[in-house]
Amino acid sequence: MKREDEDEKETKPSELLDSLPIELKMDILTRLPAKSLMKFRYVSKMWSSFIRSQELINSFSSKSSTQTRFILALSNDGNFSEPEGNLSFYFSFSDDAEESSCLVPNLEMAMPVISNHISGSCTSVHGILAVIHSFQLILCNPSTEQVIKLTPGYAGFVGYDPINDQHKVLSLLNQFSDDPVEHKVLTLGVGGGWRRIQGLNQFYTAVSMGVCINGFVFYGAYSPTPPSNPGIVCFDVRFERLSYIKAPEILVHYGNASIFIEYKGKLASIVRDPFGYFNEFDLWILEDVERHNWSKQTCVFPFSVWDSLGVMKMCIPGTNKADEIIMAPKSLSHKVQPFYIFYYNVETRNIRRVRLLGIGDNEEFRTCYELNYRSNVNIATHHFESIAFLQGSSYHMRESKTLLVFFYIQQTSYFCYSMTFCLYCMCFVLFIS
Repeated sequence: MKREDEDEKETKPSELLDSLPIELKMDILTRLPAKSLMKFRYVSKMWSSFIRSQELINSFSSKSSTQTRFILALSNDGNFSEPEGNLSFYFSFSDDAEESSCLVPNLEMAMPVISNHISGSCTSVHGILAVIHSFQLILCNPSTEQVIKLTPGYAGFVGYDPINDQHKVLSLLNQFSDDPVEHKVLTLGVGGGWRRIQGLNQFYTAVSMGVCINGFVFYGAYSPTPPSNPGIVCFDVRFERLSYIKAPEILVHYGNASIFIEYKGKLASIVRDPFGYFNEFDLWILEDVERHNWSKQTCVFPFSVWDSLGVMKMCIPGTNKADEIIMAPKSLSHKVQPFYIFYYNVETRNIRRVRLLGIGDNEEFRTCYELNYRSNVNIATHHFESIAFLQGSSYHMRESKTLLVFFYIQQTSYFCYSMTFCLYCMCFVLFIS
């Protein structure tokens, strides 16, 4: 009886965190990987409630946003004969290794795609991936394992309001008809569905992908009909207002091949001939939003840089932490060989290459999933782990169950012991520091 009473008095692993002060719990949990926190939700209802609290979500994002990485999406895109075999693989790579010659991938998730050979895009907006594939907008968070598909016809641009901590989707309707463009906005996580907002006092057609910078979404446009009055549409995510910024015609000359990125906190455009040899590009930077002033400089590098690639079609998804411009092949090479990305420093005019291990040089991986020269490559820059949940069923959305792939499998007993040991160690370190 005495032994049974002692056993009952022993602290259960799930009660350890519950007994700690809230500040200490917050400090402990924000030091853990996001996917570990997702597993901890199943310890108890109290743990689940705390992990899903807005206070912890915000605190976790504040820390993880300083440790950005980039996401590489690799798709077999219709190479498989069976539809269920068509997948997009999402790998993350460190953004801190400025002098590294190679980077090790972390497989975040794999997601089914439609097999029609239509390449898409992938961007990261404050921890949420916005994927466009087959003209459909898909929002996903690899950390929470959520994938949400917006109903076709409601695709558009994704932005983030840092003041109110909200993700919003801007949708454009009727832009290819004679009627005025209709703008609708969807705020994620609050319900209410789509709502109309005041549009511009002019007709226009969006011709490029969007980029979100400091609470504003920018995308290229023609108004009223090409090639008249080219410019940039600016969407204020917080106040849901639209404005038109004048821009040189060359910035949107190549239509959906136009490139807009964030460069040192400003909107920038990479202008190059998408059909010619790639050994230079013009970097246009929006220096003054109010006065519509742009600066331009030409960046040149030797053709020999691409000798080892096996492909010549390149994408420019953005920059890294050091403001180096990232360049990468748009597809895998015909033969099994190393896959490289390139970093260009505008100020020093130096270019360096970094090998991504396991992407193009793993014959078993390529053969198993039928990855070849038609396999599309998309890169999302400035991504970080987020435990924010994409909630709401009234958004005209469909939630898709994803096929999640991990490099290791944790057994239940191992998970419990690791969790308890981790918490004890972290508590000890925090108390003595």
